[in-house]
This record gives sequence, structure tokens and C-alpha cells, in this order.
Amino acid sequence: MKHIAVLMTVFNRIEKTISCLQSLFDASLEGLDISFSIFLTDDGSTDGTRERLLATFPDANIQILAGNGQLFWNGGMNHSWRAAIAKGGFDAYLWLNNDSIVLPNIWQELKAADDYSKQKFGKGGIYVGSTYNKEKTALSYGGFNYINKWTLKDQFVLPNGEFQNCQAAHGNITCVSQDVVLKEGIFCDGYQHSGGDHDYSYRAYKHGFPVFILRTYLGICENDHVKGDDTIFRELPLKQRFRYLRSPLGFNLHNSLLFQRRCFPYRFVPVWLAGYTRALFPVFYYKLYNFLR
Repeated sequence: MKHIAVLMTVFNRIEKTISCLQSLFDASLEGLDISFSIFLTDDGSTDGTRERLLATFPDANIQILAGNGQLFWNGGMNHSWRAAIAKGGFDAYLWLNNDSIVLPNIWQELKAADDYSKQKFGKGGIYVGSTYNKEKTALSYGGFNYINKWTLKDQFVLPNGEFQNCQAAHGNITCVSQDVVLKEGIFCDGYQHSGGDHDYSYRAYKHGFPVFILRTYLGICENDHVKGDDTIFRELPLKQRFRYLRSPLGFNLHNSLLFQRRCFPYRFVPVWLAGYTRALFPVFYYKLYNFLR
């Protein structure tokens, strides 16, 4: 693995983007025959993202791509991914969220993971970087396994100094070998915002590609996906509950159903029913949800 395309998509949050990129540039490449290019989709930012990046990193190999303002995460990442593939010559593609601070060991760990994958499995795979929160008290994103095939309750795999297999991954700091891309392509375009990373990594796992977490943590990233107050949702008018149910930044039922259809088709009808029950009868839904949980 010598040439890596770093894929990013951003909407505002320029200070986070600069901190993320600076940490990436600061990571050591000493003793490694690795180079990387950055493909960053700016999806309609209004905070001067393009100008600030060009001014802050004038000599960096960053291709800033313009989005239409409606790509969200999945669409923006695919926009960057297609540009990287069109340029060609890459051995791997690194998904990187702009709210992640990369640790100095990233390139050494990715190189070791690629060597391990090809030696043990005879092909490249998906190498998942785990992140912890700012207080360094808990894992925030990484690789996980589904431990219940009906509820899809999942469990993180914690770094322990060894490469450990997992079934699916978050896309915060995750590297995908060209071997995988040649077979699996890029994210499914059907996802409106989130979900493409889980879908992609799980389907690659099901298709026999090695998917595993790295030996140590690769970054710092706060899990800011705070669950909303159920009381507030229950008190919303019906029309607003349905709007939130369908919103890409809300419950995003569209993505949930797409994920079921592609990965766990036997759950499609139960998830569809649960989604509309949540909007129509929220009090009953949350009582049942808390009981089953």
C-alpha cells in the first residue's frame, strides 16, 4: 500500500476541518513508502471553507470539490470517492470525518494492517480505526459485531494490541483496500445521509473480505449523535413527527429501511411498522421499546 486517497465531505465546521487535516499532515510517514492525496467535497459551506483551506494549506495535495448543498454525508463521500477513482493510481481509500483528530500512528498502523491482511487472507480488506472521546474515557466509533440478529443490538470491538475481526464499521477513520473497491464499488447511492458505512463494511464482510479493527486507537472523535428527548418528540404535532421520521438528519426511516432490505431483509416489515408506530403512537412505541430493551 503506497498511494492512498483520503476521502472527506464537509459542510461548514471549518475549524474542525483544519484541525483534522493538520493532525493528518502531522502524522509521521518516517520509514514508510506512502503518499496520500485528499479529495474533499465542500457541500455548500457558507463559512468560507474553500478559501480558508487554500490559505491554510497552500502547498498541500487537496482537491476541493463542489457539492450541490444536498449531498449530506453519504452523497458527499461518494462525490469525493468518484473523483479519486477517476484520477486513479490508488491502493486504498481512507474515509475520514472532519470532526476526527488523527493520532500520529495512523500511517504505520494502516501499513501494518494492509501487510497483515494480504499475508493472512491473500487480499486487502477494510481496516477500521477506533476513536475515543476527548476525555479518553470511552470508545466513540470503530468496528462492531451484531450480537442479536433480530434487534441488531451491536457491540464494539475494543483495541487490545492485536488485529481483531469485526462485522461492520463506522466511517470516521476507516481504510478500504483497492481489492474491496474493485468488487464492492463505492457507497450505495440510495442512502441520503448516514448508513452507507455500515452497509458497505457489513456487505464486504458477508462477501468474504477481511474486516478488522486496528491494534490501537487511531483518533479522537466525540460521539455527538445525542439521542433526542423522547418527551419532546411525543409532544410534537403529528405532521412534525412524520417530518422528523423521514428527515435525513432525524430518524431517517428511508435509510433504515434501505439498510434492512440490503443487509437484513427479514427485518424490513418489522422496521417499517415500528417506524410508523413511532410517529402515530409514540407513547405506546416508547413504552414497548423500553420494555424490550
